[in-house]
Amino acid sequence: MEQHGRHEQAPSPRERRRRQNTGRNPLGTIWFVLRTLILIGILAGGMIAGIFMYFVKTTLAPTLDINADDYTMNLSSVIVYQNQSTGNWDELQMIYGDENRIWVDYDQIPEAMWQAAVSIEDERFFTHHGVDWKRTAGATANLFLHTSSTYGGSTITQQLLKNMTHDNDGTVNRKVREIFRALEFEKKYSKEEILELYLNTIYLGQTCYGVQTAAKFYFGKDVSELSPAECASIIAITNNPSLYGPMSTVTVTDSNGQKRTAREMNKNRQKNILNKMLEQGYLTEQEYEQAVNEELHFTDGSVSAQELVAADNAEKNSGASATGINSYFVDQVIMDVSADLAKQYGISPKEARIKLYNGGYTIYTTIDPHIQELAESVYEDRSNLNVTSPSGQELQSGITIVEPSTGNVVAMVGKVGVKDRNLGWNYATGTRQCGSAIKPVTVYAPALDAGVITMASTFDDYPVRLLNDRPWPKNSPSGYRGWTTLSTGVANSINTVAVQVVEKLGVANSFTFATEQMNLDLVADDINTASMGLGGLTNGVSTEEMAAAYAVFANGGVYNSPRLYTQVEDADGNVILNNETDTHVAVKETTAHFMNQLLQGVMNGGTASRYRLSGMTCAGKTGTTSENYDRYFVGYTPYYSAAVWCGYDKNERISYSGNPAAAMWNKVMQKIADEQENKLFDVPSGGMVTVNVCADSGLLATSACEADLRGSRVRSVTVAAGTAPTESCTLHKIYDYCTEGKCLATEFCPPDTVQQVALLDYTRVDYGPNIVAEDSAYLASAFETVLEDGTVQKPPCTVHTDGSFLPQPGGEGGETVPDIPTEPTVDPDQPFIDPNDGYGGSGSGGSSGGNTGGTTTVPETPPTPPEPETPPTGNSTDDWLNSVWDTGA
Repeated sequence: MEQHGRHEQAPSPRERRRRQNTGRNPLGTIWFVLRTLILIGILAGGMIAGIFMYFVKTTLAPTLDINADDYTMNLSSVIVYQNQSTGNWDELQMIYGDENRIWVDYDQIPEAMWQAAVSIEDERFFTHHGVDWKRTAGATANLFLHTSSTYGGSTITQQLLKNMTHDNDGTVNRKVREIFRALEFEKKYSKEEILELYLNTIYLGQTCYGVQTAAKFYFGKDVSELSPAECASIIAITNNPSLYGPMSTVTVTDSNGQKRTAREMNKNRQKNILNKMLEQGYLTEQEYEQAVNEELHFTDGSVSAQELVAADNAEKNSGASATGINSYFVDQVIMDVSADLAKQYGISPKEARIKLYNGGYTIYTTIDPHIQELAESVYEDRSNLNVTSPSGQELQSGITIVEPSTGNVVAMVGKVGVKDRNLGWNYATGTRQCGSAIKPVTVYAPALDAGVITMASTFDDYPVRLLNDRPWPKNSPSGYRGWTTLSTGVANSINTVAVQVVEKLGVANSFTFATEQMNLDLVADDINTASMGLGGLTNGVSTEEMAAAYAVFANGGVYNSPRLYTQVEDADGNVILNNETDTHVAVKETTAHFMNQLLQGVMNGGTASRYRLSGMTCAGKTGTTSENYDRYFVGYTPYYSAAVWCGYDKNERISYSGNPAAAMWNKVMQKIADEQENKLFDVPSGGMVTVNVCADSGLLATSACEADLRGSRVRSVTVAAGTAPTESCTLHKIYDYCTEGKCLATEFCPPDTVQQVALLDYTRVDYGPNIVAEDSAYLASAFETVLEDGTVQKPPCTVHTDGSFLPQPGGEGGETVPDIPTEPTVDPDQPFIDPNDGYGGSGSGGSSGGNTGGTTTVPETPPTPPEPETPPTGNSTDDWLNSVWDTGA
C-alpha cells in the first residue's frame, strides 16, 4: 500500500559536511558562541560608552571646572554700606565662613605635616594625576566583596574637592563627578597648591578646620612650630575626629576587651602614621624613634576654636567682629546673596555660600549701622521683654525696619538676647502668624482701592451669620456695637467689619491683591474668609514682608520689594549680581492717604494708643492669634516702616499686659524718632471730595439723621473723587417721641412733651437674648411689640394714659423709668474709643493694646494656658472658622 505524505528532501553536500563537522568538532560551536557574545559585548559597550560620554558632556562637564579661589580663604569678602554723612561706601566688616579656620600658606607648614598626610592618606599622591586607579579599583571591588570596612579609594585631591564644595552625597553620580573633577583639577594646580588647600580645609575635631587652627587649639602653637610627632598627632584626627581627637570624651573597647580613651586611640594612630613615614623615607630611624617617644603636651581646651579664629580675624582686619559673631542683618545678607549666587551659577546654596566666603566679593548692603545698633540695644537687653511661659520658655521676638521710598532694609534683629552664633534661627525672616495685622493689606487697602468701600462706608457690627449654630464672627472683647463707621472698625479691629468688607471685595480678589501687589508669600489654601479677613494664614508671613507691605502707605501707594543688598562685585570689580528692587504702584495715592488716616486712628485712641510715638507722626496695626500664641505689630512713620513678631518657640499662651510686639516696636522706633524731625504723611493735591453723610448708613445725610434720638448723626468725610454716595439715608425714620414717657408718643401724651426724633428703621436677625448690639435701644423695633398674629403694636405710654392714675417716675410707690442712654455726636475725624481699653476684634487673632496709657507690666504668675491647638493647614472648615480664628485685635 502506498504511503501518503511529504517526502523529505535530501540534504545538500555542503549541509552534510557542516553537520559532520559540527558533530565531530564541538570547539567550533563554542567559538561561534564566543564570537557572538564578543560582538554583542562590543556593541553593548559602545552603546554604554556613547551614553556615558553624552552624560559627561551634558551633565558632568558644566560642573567639572572648580576654581580654588572661590573656595579657599585667601580672598575674604567684604560687606560695605553707604555712609549717610559722606555718601561714600565704607567697610562694615569682612565675612568669614561658618567653619573655624585660620588660613596658613604652604611655606609656613612644616614638611612633616604634609608628609604625614601623604603617608597615611595617599602614598602615591606625587605619581597619580588626581585619581589613584589602583585604589579606586580596590574600593569598587570592596563594594561587592566587603573585604574591608575602612577601605577608601579617594585621593587627597578628591578629598580636597569634597571638602571645598561640600559635594559629598553617597551616590555613584557624585563619585563619578568627583573623579572627573579631580582629573581636571590637577591640570590647573600643582601638587604643592593642592596640599596647601587640603591642609587648610580638613576637619580636625572640636570645630577646628585646617592645621593652623588645630595647632593653636590642641598645642597652643603656630603650625610652623610643630614637631613631627605633633604633626602626626593632628593628621591622626582626620580619620575619625570623635574617635581620634585628643579632646574627645569618647571611649572604645578594643578586641581584647580593654577600654581605650580617645587620647590613647590618637597615640596609636600617631604611631601608625610615623611608621608609614619611616617606610616611605620621610623619617630616618633616629627621627622615628624620637617622634614615637616624644611626650605630647596638649592645651586644656579652654579657648575655643571660634575664639581663636575671631581673635585672628580681629588682628588682621579692624572691621571684623571681636567675637566672630555676625549681626542678624549680616547673616541674612549672606543667606540672600548665597541664594542668588546659587541661582545664577546653577549650584547649591551651600556651595554658593562657600564661594561667597572666599571669593573676594564686595557686597553693597542697605544697612544703616546706627539704626541697626539702636535696634540691637533694645533686643539684646532681655529686661525689655522679660516674660517666661509656665513651661519656662522665654518670650521671643524679631523686627525688620524698611525705608519706604527705596525698599531698603536698614536694620534687622532676629532674636531677643545676645547673639551667640552665626546663621542661627532668625525670627525676623521666619514665617509666623500675624493675626489682624493682615487686615490693612488684604481687606481695607484693596477694598478702598477698588471702590468697594469708601471712608464714608458703615457696617453693622453684628454677627454676619450662624456658623455651626453659633453667631459668627466673634469680637474681642465679646459684644457688638451695631452700626459702625469704617474708621471705628479699623481702629478697634472689629472682626464683623473685616468679614463684611472682605466678602464684599471677594476673597479671590483679596488674595490676588496681597500676592501680586504686596508680594506676600501666601498659598492657594489661603483663599478663604478666615485667612484673608481675619489672618488665619496657612504658613504665616515674615516681618520683612509685612514691613515692606505697610511701607506702601507711607510711600504714596508705591511698593518697593525689600532688599538687604543692592549689588555684588567679584574680586576684579565686575558686577555679578544686581539686586534691583521690584517697584510698582500698588494702590492709588488717595488710597494710601486714607489708609494713613485709618491706621493713625489705631494709634490715636484705637488698639495701639498706648504705643503711640512721642513727637513723631505714626500709624500701625496690631495683631493677635488664637489662644494668644502670637502677637504682632506693624507700624510706620514718614521715615521708616517696621514689623515685629512676638511668641514662643513652641506655642504657648502669651500673658502680657498689652501687646509685647507693639511695646518692642515702640522701644526701637522711639529711639529712632528722637533723632528725627517730626513731619506728616504726604496728602494728595487733588482727587478727593468732602461730603456730609450719615454716621449710621453712610449715605447722604438728611434732616432725619440730624434728629437722631442720640443727637445729630451727620458727619463730614473726605472720599476719593467719584466715589461719594449719591443716595440719601433711608435708615433714619421720624417718629413722635414722648420725652416724659421715654416712648413713642400716643394720643394721650401732652403736646409739650412730644418731639420728633429719628430712630433706626432696621430689623436685625434674632440670635437670642445674649446677642444684642449696643445701638439696639435706638431701633424703632425697640419701641414696638410684635403680636402673635404678626401685628405690630405701639405700646401705650406708661406715663400719659386715658386719665387713670399711674405711678409717676420717681414718685412715691412708683417705678423709676430709666433714661435711654445717649451717645455723643460722632466726630468724623476721630475713631471710636473703646471703653474696654481698646481690645478690638481680629481674625487669626487680634491684638491688644488699649488706650489706658501707663507702663507695661507682666503678671507675676501668668495663668496656665490650655493645651495648644494645631490649626489646620488646608482650607478653613466651619469649626475652625468659629472656634480658632476669633480672638481680639
